[in-house]
Parts: sequence; C-alpha cells; structure tokens
Amino acid sequence: MIIDIRRLPMPRKPERRGLLFAMLVLIFAASPLSAETQTAASARSAAASVRGDRSGARLAQDTCLQCHGTGVGPDLRLQELSYETIRYVARSGLNAMPSFRETEISDGELREVADYLASLRIPAGQTPGPVPGALQSQDKH
Repeated sequence: MIIDIRRLPMPRKPERRGLLFAMLVLIFAASPLSAETQTAASARSAAASVRGDRSGARLAQDTCLQCHGTGVGPDLRLQELSYETIRYVARSGLNAMPSFRETEISDGELREVADYLASLRIPAGQTPGPVPGALQSQDKH
C-alpha cells in the first residue's frame, strides 16, 4: 500500500506548534531544574579538575560543599552519614546531584571526605555557622 503524503491532513496552525515548542524550551531553560543541572555540572568539573591537594578536606570543600554549603543541597553537617551512604550517593547520584566515577574520586578519597564531613558534624540543637570552604563562607573574608 502506498500512502500519498499530500493527502494526509496537515496540522491546522503549524506556527502554534512552533510557538508552543519555543515556550517549553524557554520555560525549561529558566526552571530551577536547569540551575540544578548547571550546579551539578560545576561540581563534576570541580571534582575532575582538583589537582595537587587531594585530601578529604580539599575535595569536600572544592566539590561537596559548593552545593551542600550554599543551600543548593542539604547541609551535610546536620546529617550523620556513614561512609557507605556517602559512597553510594557519590557513585549513583541523587536528584540533581551528579554521580562521580572512581576515576574522578577514588574510594579512598571518598573515605577521607566522609571523615572530614564527620569532623564538621553539628550536634542537634546547635545553629550551624558558615561552612568551611563554601562560597558563602569565602565571600565573608
């Protein structure tokens, strides 16, 4: 059977479809999801570009705390997270947080990050201050 495409019904207002598509693109581009995705890309880039000092403190400050110390992600100082939980989320990603391959941050480095984050833990009931190494903390200097 041969279908003559000239006989198929055409959309009534093709310009409306184009306008709808353009509106959806603009809405998505301005949405918080887009900002979160850009933040996740920045975190991935920071983890990949850290050279020299690969200590848990430096990796946490340059990568984790740029989101988790600025209000983009939850404040990790207020949570009691095991190494296994940190490793799982770092390898798998969660919501807007990207995953990090072992070539970007090793399991040993993740253990050091977990130890550093544990050293920053704030007991329940205390008000957290600035996060060491986070952008908001650096701006106050």
